Amino acid sequence: MAAGEQSPKTEKDLSERQRYWLKHLRAAEDAGEPLKTYAKRLGLSEHSMYEAKRRLRACGLIAPAAERKAAPLRFARVAMEPSGATRVSTLRVRLASGALLEWSEAPQGDALRELVGLVS
Repeated sequence: MAAGEQSPKTEKDLSERQRYWLKHLRAAEDAGEPLKTYAKRLGLSEHSMYEAKRRLRACGLIAPAAERKAAPLRFARVAMEPSGATRVSTLRVRLASGALLEWSEAPQGDALRELVGLVS
């Protein structure tokens, strides 16, 4: 905000430009997309998005990170445990939550590599 400019207290007090950035910030969050990726995809200034976010957060119009919902995990670490066998008869995947997924007839060869690629 420029010197002497009033800090908006509610959304209706926002300038047109502030509403513009708030709309984009919410769209990125709703999509679960990092601001950097969102800005690049739409040809927006990454710096301007982060600056608008900082200013809108300072006004209380964007919640601090701790109050926002956690974004779902997109990637998980996959580790293949050596079994000594060349053929896999059972496939087990343990998720970060502790849940275990198990297939009694695991895919073989390229199909197994493709499945591991999807999980990782």
